[in-house]
Amino acid sequence: MGLLGEKQKTKIFSDTGLDDIELDCFIKKCTSDKILLGISPVQRDDFSDLGIGFDIDVKVFTPNGIAIFKSKVTKINTQKEIEITYNESEVKVENTRQNPRYETNCPITIFRPLLGNIDSHLLDISVRGLRFYSEIPLKENSEFEIMLYLSDTVGKILLTGKVLDKTGLPDGVHRMIIEKISYNDRQKLIDYCMSLAN
Repeated sequence: MGLLGEKQKTKIFSDTGLDDIELDCFIKKCTSDKILLGISPVQRDDFSDLGIGFDIDVKVFTPNGIAIFKSKVTKINTQKEIEITYNESEVKVENTRQNPRYETNCPITIFRPLLGNIDSHLLDISVRGLRFYSEIPLKENSEFEIMLYLSDTVGKILLTGKVLDKTGLPDGVHRMIIEKISYNDRQKLIDYCMSLAN
């Protein structure tokens, strides 16, 4: 266990013989051999075309990549909630990251005019994005100016980051994609990531 967790975004696929089914859902609960799935709020369809015993292909979007496995529907609680089988030994993980991510705990300041700045620390960083801890929740798609204090040798950099969705993340953990950064600060970030890789 550990790869899959509550709230992780999930897609399921099934060929019922009459129609191809593709549904967006999320993990509500996960045990060693069963997963309880709920329909995503953005999904118009529900699980009503599935039946107990149906074979399905499952993709779960985890921090380590996309977990892919075959499963069966074991229980239908409602049209918006089903239970499926899960065997961790049969899971394949596709790493979809183009840029490696490195663990670090550098100080971070998130500038929020009128609302007050947030001082916290990074959890990890790549040349395209970062994850950090903040007790104050930040809205998805909101943009903030960020100051990172990378190291005594590299110094600090300033960037604009956009908050991504919190699918699969623990409470208080946020992730951002870097939207704007100067050429010099980009070079500093690359140098810093390379130093962490060595």
